Amino acid sequence: MGMAGAFTGVADDVNAIYCNPAGLELVKEVEAMGMTTRLFGLKDLTYYLFGGVVPTKKIGTFGLSYSQFGRSEYRESQTIISSGQSLGSGIYFGFNMKIMSLKIKGASANSEYGRASAFGLDVGALADISSKFRLGIMAMNLNSPRLGSSPENLAQKIRVGASFQPLAGYITSLDLHLPMSSIMVDPEIRAGFEVSLNRNFTLRAGVENDPARFTGGFGFCWNIFKFDYAFLSHPFLNGQHLFSFSLHLGNQTMQN
Repeated sequence: MGMAGAFTGVADDVNAIYCNPAGLELVKEVEAMGMTTRLFGLKDLTYYLFGGVVPTKKIGTFGLSYSQFGRSEYRESQTIISSGQSLGSGIYFGFNMKIMSLKIKGASANSEYGRASAFGLDVGALADISSKFRLGIMAMNLNSPRLGSSPENLAQKIRVGASFQPLAGYITSLDLHLPMSSIMVDPEIRAGFEVSLNRNFTLRAGVENDPARFTGGFGFCWNIFKFDYAFLSHPFLNGQHLFSFSLHLGNQTMQN
């Protein structure tokens, strides 16, 4: 998020679960992450997630994630099972299977409120065009899921991204996000930049147009531990702070 979420064409760590599952195959070590934030700085809008990735030698890379938003009165949750595979020649494919749930406390089971769940499917692809240039695409909620008896599908998007590494330690990225129902609309545009000042410290920055805002952040590594911070501005509401902590367990690839 420090790069404004422009990660579809990067997708090389545990965050690939959320931005492009095809990139899971680029993860070469066991990773686990926890993240928390309060949307617009409001305690009632708390969001957190836990995710993990396990690579194998023969059957690709697998991910698992759980996220939750809201408090007991209104709560959204999502569980994701992910897989990423190499198709050879620098081309990768991946998918997410998701269970998305909504619960409103105290509502009658016979009313229009209560609780409901839906199954969603995301599909992604990634290609190394050269040693410095990578393209990615992800289709979200491809199966048109609906919560309960709602007549409307959950949000369906196409994410298209590119990343470029002009020098070692530098990454620039660009994402276009479009509704799947129509490409004849102005896309969400997100651009990000990352520079590794040394092996332990990384700076990030980004901009996006919907809403028009800037983002920034940093990452700090120590041994197998990594701490990341991101800040998201907003043209009208309070800024948002995100904190994540992750473990990178080295060369722990399973033998399957």
